[in-house]
Amino acid sequence: MALNFNHGTVQYRDRMSQVKDFGNLHLNGYTPTDIDFIYDVAGEVFVIGELKSKGARLPMGQLRMLTGLMRGLMEAGKEVVVLVGEHDTEPTEDIDVGNVLVTDSWHSNAGAIVTMGYIGQTIKQASEGFLNDKT
Repeated sequence: MALNFNHGTVQYRDRMSQVKDFGNLHLNGYTPTDIDFIYDVAGEVFVIGELKSKGARLPMGQLRMLTGLMRGLMEAGKEVVVLVGEHDTEPTEDIDVGNVLVTDSWHSNAGAIVTMGYIGQTIKQASEGFLNDKT
């Protein structure tokens, strides 16, 4: 199944740059995290992606959230891939997400979690490869 990364136009570009202030949203000592993109393919297969600037590490809380979400989906019988990609664009430049290289990954395979299976591929190659295996 092909994913269309090239026609996912931003509908509200001015809103994309709007800073979200979570300063008043500390809950029992926790702060929120985010996911850069997620595909839900017919409620059965999930492609989850996170982008980081070159050299930036995935914070422990975000890693825990992504892997916890993955485990929960797998326990529900779903197929899941989590892809982390690294880009070196300037803040004023758009990020071509489909062509970002995968620097870390986890995916489901027969009920187990496989690590690093998609490193070095583009986000698009990895996503489509996973979907072709699972759909």
